Amino acid sequence: MDKKIINLHLISDSTGETLSSVARAVLSQFESVESNDFIWPLIRTKPQLDRVFEAIVKQPGIVLYTIMHDSLVEDLRKFCFELKVPCIPVLSHIIAEFSNYLSENISHSVGRQHLLDSGYFSRVDAISYTITHDDGQSTWDLYEADVVIVGVSRTSKSPTSVYLSCRGYKVANIPFVSFETIPNSIYELKKPLVVGLIVNPEKLIQIRQSRLASIGQEVKNEYVDIESIKKEIAESRKLFAKLNCPVIDVTKRSVEETSAKIIQLLQEKKLKEKI
Repeated sequence: MDKKIINLHLISDSTGETLSSVARAVLSQFESVESNDFIWPLIRTKPQLDRVFEAIVKQPGIVLYTIMHDSLVEDLRKFCFELKVPCIPVLSHIIAEFSNYLSENISHSVGRQHLLDSGYFSRVDAISYTITHDDGQSTWDLYEADVVIVGVSRTSKSPTSVYLSCRGYKVANIPFVSFETIPNSIYELKKPLVVGLIVNPEKLIQIRQSRLASIGQEVKNEYVDIESIKKEIAESRKLFAKLNCPVIDVTKRSVEETSAKIIQLLQEKKLKEKI
């Protein structure tokens, strides 16, 4: 089936991260559609918006926006109406509903989600910790982690760790090679959630072969041997049983889906600790 390509203009008075996330979530519901994204961050003045208008005329398509300045919103909506393209506010309805429920006025402050507050520095700290503890590094202070991810090579441990760190979680990931390579401290952890990742052996072979080919290495070795891989995964399962930790099969999961499951497990752990 041929893909339908649409132009998508994402206009924000801040970084545009929220718009990009919403657009990806919406487009994931349309398997036959791909987007040609035009991202317009930090649009806060009329001259800046006029330049965006010029681009939309040349490449018309759906417009999504998060702009707090009323006069800019009015200009944008009028322009899109005249051009006969959809103009969709992403946050205004949600913010209005919150305002009604909380009986609080809307601040109309631009980019408040990116303020350099304690939450911001906490996320920076989480990212720093995660990078320092990638692929089995610095295992001497695993007790400071929120999550410790364990799995055989190429089970998406690192990208999952980085994704979670951007959400503010300190994550360490440890490759499983054998029981001997696992730090003894992992058996004594109380605070962190330890999670095991597994994957279908056939899928893992494909991933590993692609990885080796991309770096120009020979692909005919134990690293991509089906029996060796089955043994690796079986041994890792023994470790997970010994740790009594939850296990996630990442064969058909994206990094985002794996991360969402881990966050869910963290919430369940938090609730149990409160009881």
